[in-house]
Amino acid sequence: MSLFELTNLIKQTLETNLAPSYWVIAEISELRLNQKGHCYLELVEKEGNFIQAKLRANIWSYTYRTISEQFINATSTELKSGLKVLLNVSVNFHEVYGMSVTVNNIDPNYTIGERSRLREETLNKLKEAGLIDKNKNQILPIVPQTVAIISSETAAGFGDFMNQIKENTKGYDFDTTLFHATMQGNESVLSIRRALKEIFESDKDFDVVVIIRGGGAKTDLDSFDSFDLAKAIALFPLPVLSGIGHERDTTVLDFVAHTSLKTPTAVAEFLISGMSRFHDQLLEFAYRIEKVFEERLNLEQQNLQEIAHRIDSRAIQILTNNEHFLKDKSTSLKYTIDRFFENNLTRLTNLQKQVELNDPEFVLKRGYSLTLKDGKVLRNQAVKVGDELETRTVDKNIKSKVTAIDNE
Repeated sequence: MSLFELTNLIKQTLETNLAPSYWVIAEISELRLNQKGHCYLELVEKEGNFIQAKLRANIWSYTYRTISEQFINATSTELKSGLKVLLNVSVNFHEVYGMSVTVNNIDPNYTIGERSRLREETLNKLKEAGLIDKNKNQILPIVPQTVAIISSETAAGFGDFMNQIKENTKGYDFDTTLFHATMQGNESVLSIRRALKEIFESDKDFDVVVIIRGGGAKTDLDSFDSFDLAKAIALFPLPVLSGIGHERDTTVLDFVAHTSLKTPTAVAEFLISGMSRFHDQLLEFAYRIEKVFEERLNLEQQNLQEIAHRIDSRAIQILTNNEHFLKDKSTSLKYTIDRFFENNLTRLTNLQKQVELNDPEFVLKRGYSLTLKDGKVLRNQAVKVGDELETRTVDKNIKSKVTAIDNE
């Protein structure tokens, strides 16, 4: 048998024994389009990381346009490598090109259901490990201002987040640091976990971690359903905020994050609103403190006025009582002074009379005379013949000389 005869036999046997088509579950490991619009696939089945089966497939251009459009409408994503799909295929065998299948249709509901199933399995595994609420137990600071961001630096979602943060109308200041990561594809899980490790080892004290990316196809978010990534986020020692940019679907990351928001802009608004609430609380506390001090001040002013009134009343009472006391004392003192002056005036009068009575002039006026020797009144002085004496009368000074002395 020639080789051609053998391959032809295989072809005829397959055509005879196989059904016109089969529904097959497989993963797309490779996908490429040629210029004419034909799509060429490599389908595989894996167990863990090992490939158990592999087969070439093709979708002719007229079929691909219909299948692709239906798949995008149902799943919000394009056909691409890494997807697990349910295909309707016809088996072909060519004498030169060997075995392949032609894809007649793809059921998008299987892909949607498969993603949901895997997500549920991951969530159940996280619940059993007690990890769902682990990060939610982290305390979110009252004012989270130092923010670690995990995102792609070229992503539109990152740009939206930064614009919202920097241009907030309240003028709040945030200290942000970007830790670049791949946010979709096979490398994303490892890349995001690497960024978390960098944040953990950083010398900077961050208040919160933000994981953000813009919108995209549903299958672009598959990495955020990873158990390993979800576990890393659940066990991270800082609160993690997610803003993955999808409105309808919720990823596993959203379940384990401390706070899940729909878009990067919503995460920025959440941080700003937290700052605003704290600011409003400060203003409220300041107002309440002001009111308490105002009430206390009014009360103290009332107390001071009452005390001042009591002091005035007491002072008036004291002054009134003292006025009577002083008036009595004044009268008594005046009487005492008057008596003192009267008594002393009488004494002075008597003394004056005594002085007048003893005044030599007064004696001389009564007819007496005063004899002096050497200018001194002659009393017990020795007198001898020849001494000169002076005799004063009321109106004369008589000079004499002693000629004789009679002693009695």
